[in-house]
Amino acid sequence: MKSKHHHSVAIGTSLLCGALILFATRRGPVLSPDSISYLSTAQHVRSGNGLTDFSGRPLTVFGPILPLLLAAGGRSLLWARIVGASAVAGASWLMFVLLYRRVRPWAAVVAAASFGVSQGLVRVGSTVWSETPYILIVVGVLAVLAIEPLTERRVAIGGLLCGLGFLTRYAGAGLVITGAVVVAIASLTLERRRAVRLLAIHLGVAAATCATWLVRNVIETGETFGPRFSGGATDSLQALVRAPAIAIGELILGDRATDSHKVRGGVVILVLLAIAAIIAMVKRPTNVLDIGMIVFGLTSVIIPVVARRVTASDIEFRVMSPMMIPIVYTTAVALDRLHFKPVALVVCAGLASWWAFEGVAMANRTPQIVAIGAGSRTQFSSQLHDLIDALPADANVLTNSPQRVWWQNHRDPTLFAFTRPRAGNSNYPLSPADTLRYACQPGTYLAWFSQVASGGDSPSERRPDLVEIVDLTLQHSVPGGVLYRLSARDPTRCPH
Repeated sequence: MKSKHHHSVAIGTSLLCGALILFATRRGPVLSPDSISYLSTAQHVRSGNGLTDFSGRPLTVFGPILPLLLAAGGRSLLWARIVGASAVAGASWLMFVLLYRRVRPWAAVVAAASFGVSQGLVRVGSTVWSETPYILIVVGVLAVLAIEPLTERRVAIGGLLCGLGFLTRYAGAGLVITGAVVVAIASLTLERRRAVRLLAIHLGVAAATCATWLVRNVIETGETFGPRFSGGATDSLQALVRAPAIAIGELILGDRATDSHKVRGGVVILVLLAIAAIIAMVKRPTNVLDIGMIVFGLTSVIIPVVARRVTASDIEFRVMSPMMIPIVYTTAVALDRLHFKPVALVVCAGLASWWAFEGVAMANRTPQIVAIGAGSRTQFSSQLHDLIDALPADANVLTNSPQRVWWQNHRDPTLFAFTRPRAGNSNYPLSPADTLRYACQPGTYLAWFSQVASGGDSPSERRPDLVEIVDLTLQHSVPGGVLYRLSARDPTRCPH
């Protein structure tokens, strides 16, 4: 009876966590340029145009899982809200399931609720990002693989979920590693042949799931992950270590904290997790779930740092948000071991109240972020969007802000152009040959947003190499933007 009571309360708190996301997104979810890329692909899938983004190119830089989840609603923000809220509610419930096997029941309920209302998870869950379903998949993998005894069916399901995690965000390679370690450790007491068989099934299913998408990418574009490996960051070792510390500190302390406070908070969290890892490693008997959390925490830090070095991808709170899983889990396990005297209970209650207050406060002010996000027509130049709306329906629109133009002006395709390719970018501009090809077609325009990070210079200053082969004829200049008409400088160079 007590077990049913705890489970009922946990279900109720999980639903409240999902409701908090719906409250946070009452004026729509937050959109970033990447969010619009996901939504454009979802709309294309819904319309029967396959896994292609706003440019009409095959989706490769991102995995397909979030666009497929969004496909039922296409570009519908209501459906995107439901997907985000459902993922947070599901992740909170599964966190309870994990901790129920590890700590006292009420501690599991409180920890799961704290996980769902944390400002880090509220912030990520309120934005159309792949991290939200990824977090759900991660706790799902651990919940499946932590059940004893392991069976062939369970390790296969775990392998499938690990593969889906990778196809949700490529940093999910760390989840594949985590799943393999969990299966290997859980199999230590088994006969060797069976242990090898279980690990082989798990890795085989995970690898097959990942390979299906990667082979498709190679067939479609000749690249496994899109043009990401075009150059890495040259950050110093100190900068590479500092970046994840700031991101983790922001997850805990919020976006209003100073960088110095974020660094200190992030370093404290990493040190405490390291201590917890050492304790878990030396403690006997070994707890499989504890080891899994350690491995996942390590890979969640190491893989983004390696990706930064190799592909120059950014390290920010969003990227580090899956760290909320080992942070909450480890904290719950550590506190559960304390002898809760009155003073300790008061301190824990105070911290939990502050934690919940900050999460609710983040949900309350999320509409302010929506108003200035990538989904806002007034973010850079509403008048330039008006000019784009007035163009003929069959006009080719090139721009340095393609996601926003696709979202606001419903131009399909919308083409990214006249910016310098930068390693780590989620999307890459048209090549000179493709730019010339479009300039040779009648009715081709360049919508230039001067306040976009890539628009500080004029198009001719940003890409003088393109101005050598195409003419930019000024059509209109408005606050925050300019509309040009494109044509070929030398029509004889136009492809036939």
